[in-house]
Amino acid sequence: MPGSSKLINIEDVSGRVLIVDDDKSTRMVLRSLLSQQFDVETASSGEEALTICREREPDLIMLDVNMPGLDGYKTCCKLREFTDIPIVFVTASDAPDEHIKAFDAGGDDVIIKPVIKEILLRKTSLAIRRGHQTQSIQVEKDSFQNMAMNFLSVSGESGLLQQFIQSSLNCGDIRELGAKLIESIGNFSLDCSVLIREEDAPFILTSHGEPSEVEKTVLKQSVGMGRIFQFKRTLVVNYEHVSVIVNNMPMDESDKSGRVRDNIATLAEMTNSLCSIVLMRRTSHTLAEQFQIAMSTGYATVESLRETSQRAQVDTRILLQELVDNIENSYTWLGTSQSQEKTISATMYAAVDKILALLEAASVVSDNKLNEVISCLHNTSNKKADIDLF
Repeated sequence: MPGSSKLINIEDVSGRVLIVDDDKSTRMVLRSLLSQQFDVETASSGEEALTICREREPDLIMLDVNMPGLDGYKTCCKLREFTDIPIVFVTASDAPDEHIKAFDAGGDDVIIKPVIKEILLRKTSLAIRRGHQTQSIQVEKDSFQNMAMNFLSVSGESGLLQQFIQSSLNCGDIRELGAKLIESIGNFSLDCSVLIREEDAPFILTSHGEPSEVEKTVLKQSVGMGRIFQFKRTLVVNYEHVSVIVNNMPMDESDKSGRVRDNIATLAEMTNSLCSIVLMRRTSHTLAEQFQIAMSTGYATVESLRETSQRAQVDTRILLQELVDNIENSYTWLGTSQSQEKTISATMYAAVDKILALLEAASVVSDNKLNEVISCLHNTSNKKADIDLF
């Protein structure tokens, strides 16, 4: 019900209480009343209480007001500089001004002497329970805050990986790709060196200028260290085309340290894949150029064959006509009769017609085949050009 209060079972609450009072008898009385339920420690001055609390904080401080040296108010103010544990003032004064001073100094409650056991136990239990609840809430708050910070950190790291992919996909030069890898690793506040194995000309890039001889040696021998190798603050990651050395890895075993290691390995793996793509593009470009040259040469050769075939047909017709003319011009000195000349000429023209018919048929077939080859070469060349544009 609203406004109702539920009494707590004070016996369920436990903890360590520090009693601070310059009067020995008061310390003994309070210890006697509290020790059956709580672990009790005592201090005879404000200075001693400060020393004890800096070494080991209790769950509650029960603080006298009037003490030589540091009084209760000053002691409470100094305690509040480094701790927020519950502080209950124990005073013989029931004046409101004194109680207000206790609260202003940082106190949580006031108990008036002479103390009543039931009130003392209940106020002590309530104060300790509130202190434990406050600590629990603070732990949960810190945990949620850490979760939020980790989420933001992971999101930022994912953004760096995505940025690397977007900026590197269209790289046509492996050296440029290596430079982008150096830049991305630098975004994690890491110092690194990268070995790129570019066919016959491997090269090294670093985030700090020229590589040292030690870095060169380690990078060249890094392949034998396995995929991922870490010794203290040095991390080595190896792939077919890429090796990475990070010189200042964080030493702690936190989730962030593990994520950084995974992110470096991911960047190296992506760079390795992109190197393969760049090399394939380069090989494809070279093959495409060679193919284009072969296409042009083949096209010219076929055209030359067509022209040669056409000239051969014309030359054959001319030669056959010259052969017929020469034979007919030979009739006079051969002494052949008119009848024989007609027979020879008829036979000769029939043979020439057959030869010309065969040449014509062969020419048609040859032209058709050559046209098919030329058309095929032309279409292939167009498709290659479309691919190049894509």
